[in-house]
Amino acid sequence: MRLSLQSFVFLTFSLGFFTTNFAFTLPAKAAIECEAGNMIYYPNGSLLTCILEQNLTVQVSSSLLGTANFPCRGKSYISFDEKGQFHTCELADDIQIKTGNSVETCPAEYRIYVSTSDDGNKSIICRQY
Repeated sequence: MRLSLQSFVFLTFSLGFFTTNFAFTLPAKAAIECEAGNMIYYPNGSLLTCILEQNLTVQVSSSLLGTANFPCRGKSYISFDEKGQFHTCELADDIQIKTGNSVETCPAEYRIYVSTSDDGNKSIICRQY
């Protein structure tokens, strides 16, 4: 079977368009996986809290703190502020929190709280329930 140049160009364009369209319409995988039926949202539609399906490492960056990783425990609550910024979770592992020249160990099963001031600075607090 012999294809004309015009038919070949049309076929190539159609397949390319279909492939591009297909690639952009696939659903995105969620950044966090929550257990079904326990998600609570703010009125603006952003996630307030849910129970994590599995352990999750949350990365938070700020100019003062640099980058911090928080290993959040699965099967426990995680919450966010109204702007979608991470707020709190139960730790799955011990972490070190550096404040100035001191280092504090925050043990697994404690809760980590991250708050953001109006000027964008973040503070980290470790508390037992």
